[in-house]
Parts: sequence; structure tokens; C-alpha cells
Amino acid sequence: MPSGLEIQKSLRALADRWQGYTGSERSEAQTFLNELFECYGTDRLAAGARFEDAHASVGIMDLYWSGVCIVEMKAPGRANKLADHRQQAMGYWRESSDIESGVEAPPYVVLCAFHRFEVWVPGKFPTQPVADLSLDELPDRYDALMFLAGVGLRASFLNHHLALTTEATQAVTKLYHHLADRGAAPIDELHRFLLQAVWCFFAEDLGMLDGYPIQTIVDVLRRDQTRSSYAELGALFDVLNQKGNHNRQGVLAGTRYVNGDLFARPAKLYLEVDELDLMAVAAAFDWRKVNPTIFGSLLEGVLGERRRELGAHYTHEIDILKIVEPTITRPWAKRIAATRTPAEARILLDELCRFRVLDPACGCGNFLYVAYRELRSLEHDLKNRISTLAADQGTTPPPRPWPFVPLANMQGLTSSGSPC
Repeated sequence: MPSGLEIQKSLRALADRWQGYTGSERSEAQTFLNELFECYGTDRLAAGARFEDAHASVGIMDLYWSGVCIVEMKAPGRANKLADHRQQAMGYWRESSDIESGVEAPPYVVLCAFHRFEVWVPGKFPTQPVADLSLDELPDRYDALMFLAGVGLRASFLNHHLALTTEATQAVTKLYHHLADRGAAPIDELHRFLLQAVWCFFAEDLGMLDGYPIQTIVDVLRRDQTRSSYAELGALFDVLNQKGNHNRQGVLAGTRYVNGDLFARPAKLYLEVDELDLMAVAAAFDWRKVNPTIFGSLLEGVLGERRRELGAHYTHEIDILKIVEPTITRPWAKRIAATRTPAEARILLDELCRFRVLDPACGCGNFLYVAYRELRSLEHDLKNRISTLAADQGTTPPPRPWPFVPLANMQGLTSSGSPC
């Protein structure tokens, strides 16, 4: 199976090849789909996905992959009219199941007009697509079709704020290149400065740093050029690495100790006026809506070829899920489905909330982020299971409050061996 980076590269080549196609559906649909499967490292025929092999009262499915997906192709000229074909695609989905033979309808339905995709999960969200994207967007949102990489892999639809995340990444990257071009500090110092600043952006908007100290300091520095970012932003990073409260006064009053290695070496450098302006632009984004995997994008887009030298590594989500799916998601999902009473499911919830994940080589934290997201999804499913079993059996659900998976259960070791 190819890596996430390899999938993105293949999809960009696919988009380049097909972006000018204006022909019919019938003449090239199968060629396009074969190439799309190949981008995800899947041999369509060997995997069991068949062209025009499944019939329904509304017609013949363009592609049917039992247990995985149905694909309905349309001509490029229908790219802005896919809504007109939803009824046909949903008809295929409804008729693809057979209760007598135990065949379930596949979880995914894709409407595709070469240059545009709608991805549906009709069993969960029957009223609207979970993803609507163009062919040009697919390389950056390849996880929306991640199920094409093989049976057992699921799509991810968490790119609701993709444009915002991209803009925030570009803003931070612009600041980095400006600092690097004038030699503001050694490269590894710039790297630390950007990651420490981005952490503060997140922490301020998520309520982990009261009073917006980094934005306040940057605003003051922009107004008063006699003050020093080296001293004042440096002091903020110093205090975030301090356990005691003796320096938490004034603008730093809302800070707290940040464990782990991130602030073990506070990055201190002087920012010129235009760099402070760039910093203010970056800080102004609503970082609550920025995908935390921006750290990975920063490591790739900012550091470039310096990643190997600095030991910085970003793991794509599809590569993380190759570990998380078989070791966490699927085993717990089977245990949840096997519960038979509300009390049994409630006991399992306690066990799930004690489950810990250790990343022994924690880089930017993407592995722990994805693992935590999957565990919270399992927690949600298990709580629904408790309520459903109670309703079906006519009993009262176990008393609340019910526990949740704490963030403290996600633990990692950095390359230096320190916890993060």
C-alpha cells in the first residue's frame, strides 16, 4: 500500500491528466476509475470491484465493490448538476443489500463527473453528501476516498475548514521564509520559534492561555518599536517552561506550565516590524477551526529538505490509520457490537476510558491526534449503544454522568526520550 505522500503525488498527476477532459461518460469512465484506484495502490479487478456487474431496477451500476462502495459516473458536463443524479445513486444503494443472503449495502456511494466528486455515507447521513470536492482538491483531501486503498480502511471527512487551515499554514510559512531569508536565527532556532508560536495560537483560541498573551505582546511590539520581541516573546516562552508561578504577572498571568519538550529550549529572536505584522496576521486566524495536523504541513512546507537533518517527521493520516485501524478501531468496534445489555456496555465504557496509547517516537503528534479522535468516536458509538440497548429492552440506561476518554491517556516520547 502506498504512503500518503505517494497517494498525493499520484492524484496530482491524475488531476493534471484529466482536468481538460470534456468527453462522454461512457468512453472514458472505466479508464478514469482504473487510474483512480491505482492512485490508492489498489488493483481494481483483483480487489473485486466490478464494472457494470450489479443490476438494480433503476439501471446498472457503473462500479460495484461489495462491502465497500458504489460509484456512479457522469460526463464532465454534469459536474455542476450531480444533485440531479442523487436519486439514481441512492436507488442503487438501497437495492444493493439482500437480507436473505446476508449481503449488506456498502457504506459509501460516490457520484463522480470526472472533475467533481460527491461522497455519501447513506447509512448514517442519508440527506446530504459528507464530502463535495473537485478533482483539483482531491490530492489535498485524498482521505475522503481513503476506502479505495483497501477493505477495512475508512474515509475521513474532517476537512470542514480546509481553506482556513491552508491559509493559516501559508501565513506561518510566509513568516518563516521572511525570517530565514534575512538570517534572523539558525534554522533549528527558527523551527522551534514557529512551532512554539503556533502552539500558542492554538492554546489561546482553545482557552488554554488566558488573556491572549502572544497576540497582546505582538500588538504592543507593533505599536512601540523601542521594545524587543527577543525579550518579551522570549519571556512568554520561558514562562511556559516554568513550573512555578513567580513570573506569571501582567500579560503572563494567564499562562501555565507546558510539560514535554516543546518549550524546553525557548526560542528567542528579534522580529522586525514587517515580521511582527506577519505574526499578527497568523495569530488572527480562528485556530479552533484549524486542523491540528497543520503541524505536519508546517514541517513539510516550512522545513522542506531540512526535515531529515533536524529529525522532523510528519506521518500522513492514511499511514497512521494502517496502525490505528487494526490495533484500536476494529477490535474495539467488535467489542462494542458484541455487547448485549446496557450494563455490559456501560462496563465496557469504563474499560475504553482507561485505554492508553503510547507513541514511542512522537514527532509532531499526528499519531496521537488521530488515535485520540478515533477513541472519542468509539466512545460516542459505545454511548449510543448503551442508550439503544436500553430502549430496545425497555430498561432505564445506567445513571449518568458517563466517563469520557481523557486526553491524558494519549502519551508520547520525543526523540530525546522525554514525555510529550
